[in-house]
Parts: sequence; structure tokens; C-alpha cells
Amino acid sequence: MARDDEEALERKYAEEALNRKAKAGIHADACTTPLKLFKHYVRKKPLIKQVTCKKCGKIFKTNRDTQLCFSCERKKN
Repeated sequence: MARDDEEALERKYAEEALNRKAKAGIHADACTTPLKLFKHYVRKKPLIKQVTCKKCGKIFKTNRDTQLCFSCERKKN
């Protein structure tokens, strides 16, 4: 009799623990989902971009808004 009561009590505690874990998982997911969506849509643009020179066709990387490579830019002035 005592053993049956212990087993029933253990089963009850196990079910309660499972419910708590499930509720915690749902709560955590509900809290972090908007943050994940926000991070997905707001991405930083890379500072260095790849540009092709309009004059000589050379491909170079820069962080400036220019269409000429460094050597063509120097020759221009």
C-alpha cells in the first residue's frame, strides 16, 4: 500500500515537472521570437564593398563611394 502511494506520488511529481518544463519552453520561445525576427530584418551592411573601376575595369575593394580605382583617381587629378 505504501509503495503504491509512493509510486503515484512520484508519477505526479514527474508529470508536474514535465508540465513546468513545457511551460518554460513555451514562455522562453514566446519571449525570444520577436528578438530573432528583429535581428533577421535589421542586418548591418558591410563596410567594405567590391567595386569595378569605370575607367580601367579593375576590381577593387573600398569603403568609399567612388567608381574609380586608386590609380585612375590619381591620374585624374
